[in-house]
Amino acid sequence: MSSSEKRTRRKFTPEFKGQAVKRVLSGHAVAAVARELGIGESLLHNRVTRHRLTDAAGEVQAEQAAEIARLKRALAQKEEEAAILKKAMAYFARESR
Repeated sequence: MSSSEKRTRRKFTPEFKGQAVKRVLSGHAVAAVARELGIGESLLHNRVTRHRLTDAAGEVQAEQAAEIARLKRALAQKEEEAAILKKAMAYFARESR
């Protein structure tokens, strides 16, 4: 390729990328899938790695969201209990006078 020729960058659809990653995750070799699709092995390997990382992060985020929701419910219950005890203290303080 001469210096005057520009190489155009190929753009792949999200569906194409997803299908390529799914094929690798289902057990096909990265090299074979890359060769069949006409893309570089390193490109496909990077996409698979990125997919695995985002999936792991997604699982962690879902677990954290569930834990946050549980803690918020527990906090609301404790705040309600504290408010009831505060009212009871005020009531009994008036009674003892």
